[in-house]
Amino acid sequence: MARPSPNPPEETATASDLTPASLTLVSIPGETPEDADTYWYSNVYQGDRLAQLTPRSVVLGAVIGVLTCATNLYVGLKTGMAFGVAITAALLAHASHGLARRVAPGVAGRPLSPLETCSAQTVASAAGYATGGALVSVQGAWLIVTGQHPSPIILLAWTFLLSALGVLFAVPFKRRLVDHEQLPFASGTAAATTIRALHGTDPDASVRLRMLGLGGAVAGVVTFVRDGLGRLPMALPFPGGLGGISLERLGFGLETSLLPLGAGALLGPRVTTSLWLGAILLHGVVAPRLLGAGLVSDKEEPFLAWSVWPGAAALTVASLVHFAWDARVLRRGFQGLFSRRASAPHPVDAVQVPRRWWLAGVALLAPGAVVVAHVGFGVPVGHAALAVALSFLLCFISCRVAGETDAAPVGALSQVTQVTYGMLLPNNVQANLATAGITVNAASASADLLTDLKTGHLLGANPRRLFLAQLLGTLVGALAAVPLFFLLVPERAVLGSEQFPAPAAFVTAGMARVLAMGLDSLGPITRSAVLWAAVAAAVLAVAERLLPVRASRWVPSPLGMALACLLTPSYALCLFLGGAATAVVGRARPALSERRLVPLSAGLIAGEGLVGVAIVLWRTLW
Repeated sequence: MARPSPNPPEETATASDLTPASLTLVSIPGETPEDADTYWYSNVYQGDRLAQLTPRSVVLGAVIGVLTCATNLYVGLKTGMAFGVAITAALLAHASHGLARRVAPGVAGRPLSPLETCSAQTVASAAGYATGGALVSVQGAWLIVTGQHPSPIILLAWTFLLSALGVLFAVPFKRRLVDHEQLPFASGTAAATTIRALHGTDPDASVRLRMLGLGGAVAGVVTFVRDGLGRLPMALPFPGGLGGISLERLGFGLETSLLPLGAGALLGPRVTTSLWLGAILLHGVVAPRLLGAGLVSDKEEPFLAWSVWPGAAALTVASLVHFAWDARVLRRGFQGLFSRRASAPHPVDAVQVPRRWWLAGVALLAPGAVVVAHVGFGVPVGHAALAVALSFLLCFISCRVAGETDAAPVGALSQVTQVTYGMLLPNNVQANLATAGITVNAASASADLLTDLKTGHLLGANPRRLFLAQLLGTLVGALAAVPLFFLLVPERAVLGSEQFPAPAAFVTAGMARVLAMGLDSLGPITRSAVLWAAVAAAVLAVAERLLPVRASRWVPSPLGMALACLLTPSYALCLFLGGAATAVVGRARPALSERRLVPLSAGLIAGEGLVGVAIVLWRTLW
């Protein structure tokens, strides 16, 4: 069997240095899993021909990871959403190292190899996306419920242990889902395509970089003028009123933030149109009647403090309906994963993560997570151990769904954990939140690892080295995310403010309280709203699944409409405008949308996130 040459990397590493098959493939040919393994090992795998996990790729990925971590924390506290950073990280790694070679060529060295870019992207993705998600939702909810942060050391250990454990939990799934079933993992495939273009002669690569930089610069300047200099308001209110209530009081206006425009462009027209429709119904029809009749008051707390309850119900029900609908797919995956049919040893097994690494890692990290859950969050030892074991199964679900749909169902899985512990430990809100945090951290990291391994698989990277890069990224992410979270959210009052609405945190906290205290703790109007929102979400979610594709496109997204209960209508409007721009450009010039609009949108998000964090840091320190 032919093997890649062990020759050292060439002075100039471009896409032409890759084996021919790794330049174009989006799947590995082979009639059987063994055939696919043989083809990959002989024709795609790079061996030691190209540098991969080098110190400079780790440092570069770590720096980019810290920046994208700050951005996603900022965006998550603003919108409750997180965006994958794989493609953005690859673009930034290539551009920043190219700049370093112009400024200090002796220090920067030769160009990055495609596999070094892949390693840097893996470190950055683990740090910037997979590590901080639970801080925005679960730890934000913990602050809402308890009024105080956990110890910084506890939170740091918690974040790293669970993210690293999620990486380990994904290892047994890699051969099945990535190598043999070859699930798409669309973001991973797109990242591989981007890295090929960056190291080739594709002119679109420079166009994407320019649009990314343009979006970042424009959004950064606007954010600095608004938040740094105070020369712009957060939103420009609309004149007029509805039902005797002014539009300004109802929250209708135009945001001066460019972040929701970029986010809306990436979310697409269906979700954002549904979100705007929900905002019109809730804030334009329901709110004036409730406020006018005195059934709900916004004198002490904003109307969103009430609407979070039906919003949480709708999000939870819609997520669980989709989760249940995929039961057949998940059952098939579990049957394949735990099949008793043994396969013959293959040379490709020698480059996978060794079983002894996996066993040693789980033996070290799982007890550590249980200890931190008990000492730091008061979860009984047995229940903490059960939560860790349950998260292994939920990680597989997260990986499989991410592979098929490119969206890890982290929210739905955390709600499965919350419901489970609502029954096992009733009236214990803190344990409910802590166990949900186990799921969110682990499931995010698992899906992110397999997405990055998909990129490496198509480029011929060594999976063992990418696994190590992912672990390094979780450490970098924990060291960056926890201090940044304390910086951005120093106290409870920040959450729910105009600056940080934190919808994900309020949904998680609301569900934990309801599971602990029951629906009877809510007022009659709120209980009625929760019931109607849950029914509507279930109907829309079922309609999405049952109707033909042509018809289901016109069904409002239940997740989008539920988000309208958690965001101001002015923010919903800007998300809608971003989604509408995607629809118009995509219909008129489809190629332009992917080449220019997507990186421009990512730049708008990154630019505002980075400048917003820098302003908070400056005011805190000086």
